[in-house]
Amino acid sequence: MKKVISSIIFGRGNALSGLIAFGVVSLIAFGCTCGKDLDLGNLGTSNSNSTRTSSNTPFGDGPASSPKTTSTTHADASKGELPSDDELQELAKETLLDFDKAVSSADFSDFYSHIAKEWQKQTSPEKMKDSFQAFIDKSISIKDISSLDASFSPAPSVGRELGFKTLIVEGKYSTNPNLTKFELNYIANGKDWKLSKIVVDTTERNY
Repeated sequence: MKKVISSIIFGRGNALSGLIAFGVVSLIAFGCTCGKDLDLGNLGTSNSNSTRTSSNTPFGDGPASSPKTTSTTHADASKGELPSDDELQELAKETLLDFDKAVSSADFSDFYSHIAKEWQKQTSPEKMKDSFQAFIDKSISIKDISSLDASFSPAPSVGRELGFKTLIVEGKYSTNPNLTKFELNYIANGKDWKLSKIVVDTTERNY
């Protein structure tokens, strides 16, 4: 039974490079794993039961809404609505810059406060920091994306993964000397899309 995956790979030399993946597994699909340790290993494992669609098709009732101060998108996640391109640009950049801030400060408290409640139940700011410690030690920074727009590929999509309405956003920023490639998964928490998986890859040179 797979719960959470995390792995880090760094390139050789002094070039800024790194790859990190962190995913959350559905409490609905696999039963409650609260109180158990995170299972680390097997980079990039994907779930074969996932489905994707680029339409705005609703998928039934979403998880109950929880109190929040700021909505991350105007699209209604509870209805499975795909955000507009502008909203997707804002959502992806906000997530990645929040992650960059957490790495640079070695403090994941604020980042933790913005992730999906299902992921929050399975981790803590301290556990996240421990998981990403090698990223911190290598001083990996992606702050240069702040002035760029992402190129999405494949097209962002909404579907079902592990029993949740899931928004999948993949693409890259044309940063130098290495590209900033990413995969972000969000699940519906009430009307908002909340982060459930993050992959950041800076190993590929921008030729």
